[in-house]
Amino acid sequence: DTRVDTKGFQKGMNAIEKQTGNMASTFGKLGKVIAATFAISKIVQFGKKAIELGSDLQEVQNVVDVTFTTMSDKVDEFAKSAIESAGLSETMAKKYVGTFGAMAKSFSFVESEAFNMSTALTQLSGDVASFYNLTQDEAYTKLKSVFTGETESLKDLGVVMTQTALDSFAMAEGLGKTTKQMTEQEKVALRYRFVLNQLSGASGDFARTSDSWANQVRMLKLNIESIMASVGQALINFFTPIIR
Repeated sequence: DTRVDTKGFQKGMNAIEKQTGNMASTFGKLGKVIAATFAISKIVQFGKKAIELGSDLQEVQNVVDVTFTTMSDKVDEFAKSAIESAGLSETMAKKYVGTFGAMAKSFSFVESEAFNMSTALTQLSGDVASFYNLTQDEAYTKLKSVFTGETESLKDLGVVMTQTALDSFAMAEGLGKTTKQMTEQEKVALRYRFVLNQLSGASGDFARTSDSWANQVRMLKLNIESIMASVGQALINFFTPIIR
């Protein structure tokens, strides 16, 4: 009898095939679970970042409202167009305007003067960042020297704001006195005019180069963050009563 009994072999093959099918099904289900877990993780990360941005916007709005008691609506108008005009998000614009405005008012400038100075310096922060390829916060930090009198950080922008340079500028502007004869408010006003004059080449740079790759990427990022901040504010409004 030369016939080979293959029943055991066939049974084993059938078992292997069944187990393989079960494993494929198991791994398929596991893959779906892993994909869902990662998707949930990304949603959680998005929500967390959105809430942070929304909270930051609320905080800077508070500074604006306190600093500009009668002109906060004008600050809102300026900040909402800052992405296109200066490459600054609404949060950045309000942060910069609020801080510059508070510093200006600490030197006894009236609210309208503080508004004009702070919005001009905020616009210049965006232009300087574009012109010198800096981050917006780096440019903003350097321009605070208008109020602090610190000169070293401005040298990176080609601005040498020594006392001699300021005195020469004051005479050229027809002010008729040197910094030694000025009040602190007058010194700030002089430094403000001096810095704007020295950085006139950078003024308007973001608008001029808004079509460049770097500025288009910057605007895209800021627009995404703006959307996330809006979502974050909605989430904050939803969760605040729950936290309470």
